[in-house]
Amino acid sequence: MRMTFFSIGKIFAPRLALCALGTAVMLGSLPAQAQTSTAQNFQGTPHDEVQKSLVQRNWTKAMWLIDGYLENKPRDPQMRFWRARLLQQLQRDDEAFDVYVQLSQDYPELSEVQNNLGVMLAARGKIEEAQQAFVHALRNNPSYAIAHENLGDVLLHLAKRSYLKSQETGGNASSLNNKLSSLQPVLQLTLTSP
Repeated sequence: MRMTFFSIGKIFAPRLALCALGTAVMLGSLPAQAQTSTAQNFQGTPHDEVQKSLVQRNWTKAMWLIDGYLENKPRDPQMRFWRARLLQQLQRDDEAFDVYVQLSQDYPELSEVQNNLGVMLAARGKIEEAQQAFVHALRNNPSYAIAHENLGDVLLHLAKRSYLKSQETGGNASSLNNKLSSLQPVLQLTLTSP
């Protein structure tokens, strides 16, 4: 299952235009950009400073900046989202999960938050709740490809669960064994997360 970042320009533009770059670099999917001397002397907004720390992979500074900013503006969805992503980067998944839950309650319209919450729910074995989170994400953004993919993954796991329940209750063993065997290679692909 795949985590995502805020979409550029769909939710909180213009601040989010840099979010995808910063968080993607944070996770190693994009190369860091060289800075000019003008950029190095620039003192930007707190969001810019967090972005800069993320690009530089300075997780400690980024978290310090985020936490400091959130002390004064605790409802800022962008900073809270970055905080959750950083907590995941630092393998503090329980804390990240709590941030996503609260964000999803405060800003239910944010598809990216719903998607990432769904991924974390699925990883905890809460498949039905994950399904609901992906459906919610798609209700807010019907063309959200990653949420569609993740919903498909969850539905495959639910199908396996139903086939196994059918076997337990006396279903056609031969047919169900064939379906379960066919499903197994695909299920292996759904266990990965970037």
